[in-house]
Amino acid sequence: MDLTSIDSKRYSAKDFVYMELKKLIISGKLEPSRQINEKALAGQLEISRTPIREALHRIELEELIVRLPNGRIKVAPVSVQEAKEIFTVRSLLEGLVAKEAAIKISESELSEMKLYTDLLVQAAEQSDSERVILYGDKIHHLLYDVSGNRTAVKVLNNMNDHIMRYRGLGPKTNKFRSFAAAKEHLALYKIIKLKDGEQAELLMREHIKNSLDAATQSIEIHLDQKDKD
Repeated sequence: MDLTSIDSKRYSAKDFVYMELKKLIISGKLEPSRQINEKALAGQLEISRTPIREALHRIELEELIVRLPNGRIKVAPVSVQEAKEIFTVRSLLEGLVAKEAAIKISESELSEMKLYTDLLVQAAEQSDSERVILYGDKIHHLLYDVSGNRTAVKVLNNMNDHIMRYRGLGPKTNKFRSFAAAKEHLALYKIIKLKDGEQAELLMREHIKNSLDAATQSIEIHLDQKDKD
């Protein structure tokens, strides 16, 4: 029997489970504080429990799940305090990135930003919160690349899973946030088109603050519902 083939399949299974679990947690389909059952998960994904355990260990190291003293595993809870800490750091770094990107952006990159902005506005008009998040993410990552600030981008990428988890709370539970986010990205595009770095930084920081406010409301709703259960 080809051991190389077996090893390849094993790692593919592990990576598949890892990515699928992260996707479920970040999207909120596996809700904060929800218990994870290895056996049920293995049955759902039609896979053995070994790659499940390996994937869970990796995700635990990333602090997206927590292991309780009794050995049970649950999705990491959300909190207003953690959201404030994450978004404060994000605000400072993304503000800097927006400032630098506004100065350096090329015409082709500006056209790409315009495309994503138009698609985001269209998604908001159609109340498609998932696409609002998708195109918002594309805009932010485009600015990461344009800025050329490797240190800021590295820190933001390391925080990205937690940022996306909290960022996804607002638009999904607050339709008004989708419309507001669309307006904010449109205003940001117009300022970056003018290559106004100072104003781009201010607009980006205000955008992140508004995202935090929306996420905070969603966290409070989630925690209130959890208390009632």
